[in-house]
Amino acid sequence: MRSVVAPLRHNAKSTTKIAGTLACAVLASAPALAAQCDTSDAGVGLDSAQARLHCVEKAEGENDRRLNAAYRLLLGALKDEADQGTFTRSHLVAAQRAWIAFRDSECELKADLAGGAPQWRAVNQAQCVSDLTAERAGELLRDSDAANDH
Repeated sequence: MRSVVAPLRHNAKSTTKIAGTLACAVLASAPALAAQCDTSDAGVGLDSAQARLHCVEKAEGENDRRLNAAYRLLLGALKDEADQGTFTRSHLVAAQRAWIAFRDSECELKADLAGGAPQWRAVNQAQCVSDLTAERAGELLRDSDAANDH
């Protein structure tokens, strides 16, 4: 996650509603962006790699915004309760930091293993980051639903 913005200083219900609306708005734009990337130049040269990287970076940015919205939504639903021995908010923060380190290392590995022409390494790495970020955003949204059900 590149830039988690602190939750708004409103009551928990309004923060959850705002973050949920933002998550839905960002999620709605993802299919259009994916379709645009799928129709980009299918060549293998440097120009194709640069065009694909540009497209993948746009998708990565959208997925990053979606991840941040889902993270804020879940973070707003959790709290640490030391008297009860539960630290769900702290555990989320620690888990997210660990996940980011995992994602970045995993994508470095995937880019190394993909091989191919050097101009495609950055494309492969960015695609991996985008895909894993989208998956994590979905996980956090599901966790947020579960947290709000309790």
